[in-house]
Amino acid sequence: MAEDILKQLQDNRELLQNKLVFLQRDKIIKVDAGTRFQLEQEIKEVQTQIQEITREIENLQTKPAIAPTLTPTSPSSSKISIPLTQILHLSDLHFGNTDDAYNWYDTLAQDLRYELGCDKLNALILSGDIANKSIQEEYIAAKQFIDDLTGEFQLTPKQIIIAPGNHDLNWQFSGSSYTSKQRKDYTGYLDENHIIDKGEIIEVLDSEQYEQRFTYFSYFYQEVKGENYPLEYDKQGILNYLPEQNLLILSLNSAWQLDHHYRTRAGIHPRAISNALKTIRQNPAYQNCLKIAVWHHPLNSPYEDRIKDTGFMERLAQAGFRVALHGHIHKAENSLYRYDLNTTGRKLYIVCAGTFGAPIREWVLGYPLQYNLLKLQDNKLTVQTRRREELNGAWKPDARWLMGTGQNPLPYYEIVDLT
Repeated sequence: MAEDILKQLQDNRELLQNKLVFLQRDKIIKVDAGTRFQLEQEIKEVQTQIQEITREIENLQTKPAIAPTLTPTSPSSSKISIPLTQILHLSDLHFGNTDDAYNWYDTLAQDLRYELGCDKLNALILSGDIANKSIQEEYIAAKQFIDDLTGEFQLTPKQIIIAPGNHDLNWQFSGSSYTSKQRKDYTGYLDENHIIDKGEIIEVLDSEQYEQRFTYFSYFYQEVKGENYPLEYDKQGILNYLPEQNLLILSLNSAWQLDHHYRTRAGIHPRAISNALKTIRQNPAYQNCLKIAVWHHPLNSPYEDRIKDTGFMERLAQAGFRVALHGHIHKAENSLYRYDLNTTGRKLYIVCAGTFGAPIREWVLGYPLQYNLLKLQDNKLTVQTRRREELNGAWKPDARWLMGTGQNPLPYYEIVDLT
């Protein structure tokens, strides 16, 4: 067991060292000050991770490892079997109008069919920011895009999984949910989560009106899925069961606390998680599924708009979730969340999709438009990343995944053990 842990740590260190080389090379060629600062922060974080892993390796090499005497069981202790399954993962679509819908659909469909040989999808996952300003026109365009996609690639409403992002709440509704009052006349409790203190004037939040920020997103969800998207935060952990693929996909709202005052307050509502996990425990059919969670915001980012309270990840790992999908940062990434240290322990593979349709001004330098096609079979996940560099151009392979010293990067990566 100690040898396995040591090898895993050494492999992880090598991957981080390769990533460090890539980041340092990027830093040299970037001229934008903001991008250079972001890269410097990422470099520091990776260097810290390398130092921590090196210390763990040194400890293992100098001290005898103590093997655990008990083997804990988990919901996924048995092998998970998945038939050939193709999942389209799109994020940060930022639809503007119906012209976007027609153009984006055609380029995507052509890439899926002719370049990737995919004529049928088993699921479509949208991990937030479907709209740009969360207005009706944008969701009409998004609905047109999805209708075309589902028609050609044989998708049903149950196979479409949607999580909202920060661009899926309406800022006008957000503003109207606060009322200005004289501080001296206000007799209620001054709760910082419900009051904006401006000295003599305070803005008081109407909680019921506040939930209406997601009204247009909810209408869109109803049109696509045929069911309401709940505005109550504790009900926004929605389970999507696909028995033919042996998949259970949980969508979560990481933007539930965001508004025009609090633009970086990303997180997952604790009761939304609790309610979903309770349902899973009570349903035997869910126990040996591959469990995937979907939300919008990242866990790790140099910016403040990341999810800072990551305790919910421990609960997902305990419940047998093995894959998490998100977006928001407008660039494809992957990482690993380890709950147990041993190589066969509980963990979540985190897959981030880049932006599918953001305006050029919002592209991250070096990262064009992107999307992911996920292929599952048996116990293996292959993530294929595609890129589009020209607004009216074609999708192409995005060979950015480093494979080691002396090897060319690939446009895909594989996760070979999902148990």
